[in-house]
Amino acid sequence: MIQKNLEQAGYGRCRIQAEQLTNLLHEYQTLQQKIKSKLKSEANLSYAIAEMVDAEISFEIADEQMQAYAIITTAWGGQSISANKLVKAAQASGIVYGFSKENIIRLVTHASKAEPGAKLKLLIAKGRAVEHGLNSRFEAKIPNMESRRNKPIIQSDEKADLRDFGEIPAVNTGDVVMQRHPPTLGIDGISVTGTAFQAVPGQNVDWNVGEGTEISASDANLLVAARSGLPRVLEAGATVDEVFTVKNVDLTTGHIKFRGSVIINGDITEGMKVIAGGNIFIKGFVEGTLIEAGGDIKINGSIIGHQINLADSTFIYSTELKATGDIQANLAQYAKMSCGGNLYINKQMMHCSVSAAKVYAGPEANPNGKIIGGDFDVDYAIYTGCLGAASSSHILIKLNRLIDPIAEQQQSLRSKISAAKTQMLQNKEQLETLKKLKGSEKIDQRCAELEQEFNDQRDAAIELIDQVKTLELERKTILDQTIIVAKQQLFAAVEVHFGSEKIRTRREYGPSKILLVDAAAVVEPYF
Repeated sequence: MIQKNLEQAGYGRCRIQAEQLTNLLHEYQTLQQKIKSKLKSEANLSYAIAEMVDAEISFEIADEQMQAYAIITTAWGGQSISANKLVKAAQASGIVYGFSKENIIRLVTHASKAEPGAKLKLLIAKGRAVEHGLNSRFEAKIPNMESRRNKPIIQSDEKADLRDFGEIPAVNTGDVVMQRHPPTLGIDGISVTGTAFQAVPGQNVDWNVGEGTEISASDANLLVAARSGLPRVLEAGATVDEVFTVKNVDLTTGHIKFRGSVIINGDITEGMKVIAGGNIFIKGFVEGTLIEAGGDIKINGSIIGHQINLADSTFIYSTELKATGDIQANLAQYAKMSCGGNLYINKQMMHCSVSAAKVYAGPEANPNGKIIGGDFDVDYAIYTGCLGAASSSHILIKLNRLIDPIAEQQQSLRSKISAAKTQMLQNKEQLETLKKLKGSEKIDQRCAELEQEFNDQRDAAIELIDQVKTLELERKTILDQTIIVAKQQLFAAVEVHFGSEKIRTRREYGPSKILLVDAAAVVEPYF
């Protein structure tokens, strides 16, 4: 009733004073008693039962002074906060940079229409994060010079030749093989309170001038070929390998060991070895015993190996491939493959032993191949169409190639911490014993030595603990990036290790991914 009458009188948005209403009712009851007793009394009662209150504003500075929020308590019939008034109040509170005109207008508009006494909060200013400069950037200038990432030549809109990965890159003397882009200065940052953060400029990185290259005489930011050959990317530079070309590698050629790159236009037959300091290109199939490259190994055909059973009931593989860079082939079976980069098998991989950063079964853009059996020790991920087989052929995947060395370092550091704590305890016990003896110059000197040793051990232990924490952060960062993806089907008997966390599939799944969620390995649908 009171609220309705206030609204009819034009004071509906005013704040009711409950205490005054209580006093009014008390007085009214007293007046009624006097009237009943026919006592003289003032007939009029006057109390202020509602009041107009202007809107109030406050500010919250967060995210290390990079964000500012305005908090408006809406008016009770009083004046609202205008955009201009908000900005002036913010400036008076020390907020001077990064105002969002759009958000400020949105906030004051909503506040003017909201219920009286409501609290509204919105981001009204944002600082500019500092962008540190980038070091020199190096760009390969020869097409296909960098890894071609298992991208077959497209012959039409619907057809690709899975055995043709394009021309092998080659250069002549004087050709530009790489360009160095200068470092950037960066962009200074500023907080909402006007505090400046100076950007650290990037550093100029010196060329890594590999064999067969030289810095251009006319432009110090260009690296050119000093001879004809096959270019290969290095860290901050390049090399131009000499080239050895042969039709097949068999008993007629013998093993090949060459400091540059090797091109084999045919096959590598069983029992043969090819070792190259650069890249190895093979147009046919591989049955050889060892293929080892200081760069990439690229095979247009298949890798065909088999198991060799040993007397102790174990086995080895007849074919082994090692590459500092990537390994790429059309199909692989019963082979041992290890590479510093990624492994790309275009169609199918059967019962192989693999060590790689990432594994792709199928083209990188659409990994639709198959992985059946085998064991894998990888850094980050496996991407495939089908993982496993209906026969429940066991697959062991360890995403631990980067994790295990970190765990070993942590274990070594923890042993040192334990030893430091033991030494600290011994020093403390000796110190307490000596302090009970009567003071002498030698005892005082020994006490001082023990105290210094204790402090040194404590400082060393603290530093070791910090190193363990840093390694743990690095370990978790790596694990957060690990994933197994089967875009079509995931079968039973696939065992995956994420560090010490393990999971084994016991049934068939549709499109799936295996990853860590809250430090636990899980299988989730893949969309």
